[in-house]
Amino acid sequence: MTDDELNNGPMSYRQVHEGAVVNKKRKRKKRRRVILFLFLVGVGVLGYFGADIYFRLTSVFNQIYNPIGAHVPNLRGDALDLGEDPFSILILGLDDGRSDSMMVATVNPTLDTTYLLSIPRDTMVEISGRGTTRINHAFAYGGADLAIETVQNFLNIPIDYHVSLYMGEFHTLIDAMGGVRVVNNGVAFSLGGYDFPLGELNLTGSMAYYYVRMRMEDPRGDFGRQERQRDVLNALVGELAGVSTVTRYQDLLDVVGDSMQTNVSLNEMVTMSLGYNRALRNITNLSFNASGSIINGMYLIPIPEDQRLDMSNRLRQHLELN
Repeated sequence: MTDDELNNGPMSYRQVHEGAVVNKKRKRKKRRRVILFLFLVGVGVLGYFGADIYFRLTSVFNQIYNPIGAHVPNLRGDALDLGEDPFSILILGLDDGRSDSMMVATVNPTLDTTYLLSIPRDTMVEISGRGTTRINHAFAYGGADLAIETVQNFLNIPIDYHVSLYMGEFHTLIDAMGGVRVVNNGVAFSLGGYDFPLGELNLTGSMAYYYVRMRMEDPRGDFGRQERQRDVLNALVGELAGVSTVTRYQDLLDVVGDSMQTNVSLNEMVTMSLGYNRALRNITNLSFNASGSIINGMYLIPIPEDQRLDMSNRLRQHLELN
């Protein structure tokens, strides 16, 4: 069911949700059988190709693992039951020590939907110990922990996981996937020696790097850039979901360790890929509608309070927190 149907269709979100919950136990049994089957298949594949891939996976995840500090407030009342409960993840695109892009995804396995919210990097927020400033400064001041704390305070939702992508290495990940395909519906432009006309584009890693960076020539400014970032991310997720060869896995493992940090463990990644696959393929893009101005000598985008509250309630509902 689409987002429009949830909001405008004959059934309300509550009705859809309650109907889904009625069948949740049945779905859980079916999902467990599927997971058991896939586990057995995985054991067979591992035995066929050898244990080398498993050990390489473990090594890479140990390299990129970056847990959330104990001092970060936990806004989730009960412990997250991964595999059954909706969860949230903060996605940071890092450049020059700051989060050049920031997105929050909420993933609901009951409704098989993912909401992906883009937060403008110039969003005006209160950062603990730093006062009022841009939201992208949070990472520069206190790493992923302070970025998570700031987003939690801003949206009033728990952030269960985070992924930090280093934009300087972003192109290597896309090249390892053989490129991505997107549709440019915004504005035609040139940057970095590449032309980006309107229509379908096949992007190499280097092309994608410049495609998601441009904002000065876009009449929508950072909001236009956010849309391109979402498009590339969605395309990359689609490509990653389609990985099926051991050779491709090896190519990816060679670059992942240098391009990201996360608090998602290997076991949790497996659980996500098995239990949330359909939800992760059904993405609804969300954004704020606001404009910026110079405030105290800094360009900031104040998000209207009614928009912030509406978005917070929408995400909390999707996380089944209300």
